[in-house]
Amino acid sequence: MTTAPTEALKLYGTEEEPAAARTLRAGALTAELEAGKLRWIRFGGTEALRGLAFVVRGSGWETYAPQIANLEIEELGGGFRVGYDGRIESGDGVLAFRADIVAEDERNLVFTVEMVPETEFTTSRTGFVALHAIEGVAGEPCAITHSDGTVEETAFPGLVMPLQPFFDIAAMRHRVAPGVWLTCRFEGADPWETEDQRNWTDASYKTYYRPLALPFPYTLAAGERLRQTATLSIEAGSAAVATGAGGGQEAVEVTLGEETGARMPEIGLGVAASERDRLEHGLDLLKALGPGHLVCEMDPRAGDGAETLAAYRALSEALGAGVVLEIVVPCERPVSDELATAAELAARAGLAPAAIVPEQARLLKFTLEKIAALGIPDFDEVYGAARAAFPGVRLGGGVFTSFTELNRNCAAPELFDFLTHCTCAVVHEPDDRSVMETLQTMPDIVASAKALAGGKPYRIGPSAIGMRSNPYGPDVHHNSDNGRHSFNRQDPRHRALLGAAFTLGYAARVAPLGVEALALGQPSGALGMVYRRTEQPQPWFDDLAGPAVLPLYHITAALAAAKGAGVRAVASADPARVLGLAYESDGGTLLWLANLTPEPQRVTVSGIAAGSATIGRLDSSTFAQAATDPTGFAASPGAPGDPGRLDLAPYAVSRIALDA
Repeated sequence: MTTAPTEALKLYGTEEEPAAARTLRAGALTAELEAGKLRWIRFGGTEALRGLAFVVRGSGWETYAPQIANLEIEELGGGFRVGYDGRIESGDGVLAFRADIVAEDERNLVFTVEMVPETEFTTSRTGFVALHAIEGVAGEPCAITHSDGTVEETAFPGLVMPLQPFFDIAAMRHRVAPGVWLTCRFEGADPWETEDQRNWTDASYKTYYRPLALPFPYTLAAGERLRQTATLSIEAGSAAVATGAGGGQEAVEVTLGEETGARMPEIGLGVAASERDRLEHGLDLLKALGPGHLVCEMDPRAGDGAETLAAYRALSEALGAGVVLEIVVPCERPVSDELATAAELAARAGLAPAAIVPEQARLLKFTLEKIAALGIPDFDEVYGAARAAFPGVRLGGGVFTSFTELNRNCAAPELFDFLTHCTCAVVHEPDDRSVMETLQTMPDIVASAKALAGGKPYRIGPSAIGMRSNPYGPDVHHNSDNGRHSFNRQDPRHRALLGAAFTLGYAARVAPLGVEALALGQPSGALGMVYRRTEQPQPWFDDLAGPAVLPLYHITAALAAAKGAGVRAVASADPARVLGLAYESDGGTLLWLANLTPEPQRVTVSGIAAGSATIGRLDSSTFAQAATDPTGFAASPGAPGDPGRLDLAPYAVSRIALDA
């Protein structure tokens, strides 16, 4: 008999403890100290800065977690001091540093690091990083002090900006709330600059060291002592402190509104070429899930040919789902020949794709350059060749990776029939809270993508917490320890209640905005819906004797069944804690609520008729049944309850069926 899953496995998919955080206080100033970083710095309860940290990234842009020793924390009357030693031992070398954080009062904080590489240390970026939250900041004015002392009056970008909005930064001043201004001052060998991290779905603008115009990766010399300082200064009146002093854990009010005019998107799955020989795994469960399309990979460089395409055709026919074929164009010979060969292979396999998306191989990897500077065939040539090779087939423009790559190189709208890209939640900060915060960015990404689409339909390709492919290094993180890591493909939270809440929250953020299609993960494997044993450990699931699904399978199946339904507005008073999605069904309205936090949340719902409703729950109490008896769990609608007042367990999802 399989042992029951622990609470940690239900919530997170791993026994690894979430990073411990300690709240530091200096009067109205608070900050959470987590693994040597300052997170969620607030003044009077209002977020002033999402994070301030000394960050070390390797030669492949991976983020190293330092070993921390000799941690000392002293909380004074009206202030605090923190000191610790950090050390990184890696294939890039050994780096030691001393960190000191001092807040002598509520208006000033100084974070200083002195580092000494014990060996040569190769890095793509090592230095202070400040994260500016997007809510209340996007589109707002700021003042940049440059290294020569001149001051530039500018503003944070509204739409997601493909390249850096601010360069050569010695200090930055901007408003974080009415009557509250923050100044960040940086001191080091080179100036700082800012990038729009919404490109990667991070809910922040990031001011970082050092400029990308300088060579990377670069080498820090052994024994060379280096020093950096970041200073925060806050200007605010007493009224501002009183105004922002709230922030309790009162009930979250959710309001159900009218129809938005948007329709629920078609739900699809991504299909990796590496999964070709496993596509029959869990076929009955995948049929019940009911995806409307399959986004399938074809990379001639990897040998993807007729056999791979025939496997896609068989899966497509079994599931009744059309194929969107992503074709990597190597650009090693005339692209007309390369795409004609792809069409010939598809015909030989009997595959008639519903749509194709061609992408030049060079654009699969990180670049700051525009396509004209890369010396590869342009979009006119590639898309023209694709239309000639696949006449009458819908042609998608876009990328197989993050919005970042689309935002930097996008074809003109007249060249494509729809626009597409993917997302991933573990590019930078892989902690649970940061993963959930990526959902805050989705409306900005949708707005920015639609601006690029020029009125053409917009589809989101295979997206999940984990990373489908890595544009920034040779490969994804293989996660042999089942931990929380940047660049994870197989992320433990994908298998957990957190993954289900994330999936519902993702749909809640994008469905009301008019997205034609949304692909979520893969059939099985690292990004799968149906459990399958893999090279990486999957605790509890690996001990099961029979078939199983991941909790997010049920969310995805419900979303797939709702294709074309009218979306109703749902407003949450605290969308960082609870998000909602509502749409019309044959019997009335379905309202879904997701708790995005590890704490129980009480929810009050307005905008609905008084009385009872049928309420189903996906939470810790139903986790095992949802995983091991998916048919029985899906067939149970829930129990009668009061839809106006609900209690959501940690990372729980509730389905509320309201009568017409």
